[in-house]
Amino acid sequence: MFENKLNIEFPDGICTKVCLDFLRFRRSIGQKFEGSNIYRLRNICKLMNQATTNTAVLSKDTVLMIAERRDGESQGTQLNRIRILRGLAEYMISAGMEAYILPRHFTRKYRYDFKPYIFSGEDITKILNTADHMEYSSRSPYIHMVMPAILRVFFGCGLRSSEARNLKLCNVNLNEGILNIERSKNQVSRFVPMSESLTKYLRRYVDLMGFNFNKNNEYFFPSPSGGIIHETTFRDRFRAILLKAGVSILNGDNYKRIHDMRHTFIVHSYAKMTKVLGLDLYTVMPIISAYVGHTNIKDTERYIHLPEFDYSNIMAAGTSFVDSCVPEVKFDV
Repeated sequence: MFENKLNIEFPDGICTKVCLDFLRFRRSIGQKFEGSNIYRLRNICKLMNQATTNTAVLSKDTVLMIAERRDGESQGTQLNRIRILRGLAEYMISAGMEAYILPRHFTRKYRYDFKPYIFSGEDITKILNTADHMEYSSRSPYIHMVMPAILRVFFGCGLRSSEARNLKLCNVNLNEGILNIERSKNQVSRFVPMSESLTKYLRRYVDLMGFNFNKNNEYFFPSPSGGIIHETTFRDRFRAILLKAGVSILNGDNYKRIHDMRHTFIVHSYAKMTKVLGLDLYTVMPIISAYVGHTNIKDTERYIHLPEFDYSNIMAAGTSFVDSCVPEVKFDV
């Protein structure tokens, strides 16, 4: 087995070297290529090895087989695999190898059709109450303190999973109540103000954990070894809390995800700012977009699912504009 520095093993085969060379090339030019992308590349490598016996090539038949959408697979997952497949083909051609580049019109235009789960206020109360009553475990001596705190940050700030898990002491300003998110998705950094209640809770959390802020490179939500909590570990803990809280772990045929807490924050923030504070959606959308670290408002609209979530509010927002532009028509009967 070939292995990269993230300890993700690649299967032996005629195409393995070129796949790993492609991975090293992407990183050498400063592109972020890790996590799920490496697993996708590994799967592509496995399928290439199965289809090729003599020479490292990427034939048209192999490309079409790898690119085909699988049963139960979302279009987004398929397109992510195709994106890596195209990049690999282009790299192979530049290196003088034989490869087929999938045409851009191979798939229809992407349509975001995933339905996230939006936790209700009752759900959130049950989840946090259950987390607050976690028992001490000698195998994971911090987890009963970490889980209640990190869940509050997810529900209270709408962070991505990696953003919360990567927080270090130097990123948390509890005097001002601000989190410093550094070089997150799309290399976007931002400051995230917290509510006064969340800030007070995290101050108590810091006291319980006995953090030494002179060691400001330590993780704010540490694993038992003091390192970063692995995403799989956190996901399993999260599902266990849902079950104990009496909140189903399923969203239709799929599991409820950690990322659903981010959707929940955005949807509830939108509802409060428009319905409670009385702000119009044209004011609200840029505020939420900047807060959660989106690079454009369209991403935020996708999270909120505007046509389904608050159709009446959209119509109301456009009423004054339509009334001023379209004159009333009266008919004589």
